[in-house]
Amino acid sequence: MKSLKNSFIFLETIISLVVISIIVSIFFKLNYDNSANIKFQNLNNISNKLIKSDYQNMQISQKELTLLENGIENKLLVNKITSNENEISLYKYELIK
Repeated sequence: MKSLKNSFIFLETIISLVVISIIVSIFFKLNYDNSANIKFQNLNNISNKLIKSDYQNMQISQKELTLLENGIENKLLVNKITSNENEISLYKYELIK
């Protein structure tokens, strides 16, 4: 009787471990999306280039913007920096001094 009880506990432990491992593996597969991670890395890379004013492989064009403040129009000349890398489009406007 005692050996039957021990074997049942052993079998129960094995089944519990298998069920837990299946649940953990499903959880990791559902929560890990590599494509989102790659897009975030690309976005971070482009953002760092814009912060450092490293405009290689980016288009720069001049635009004139009109700001209306208290009924007074102010015209500003700005550089529009456009980045279209890896399905991500970012724009940065810099005031021309």
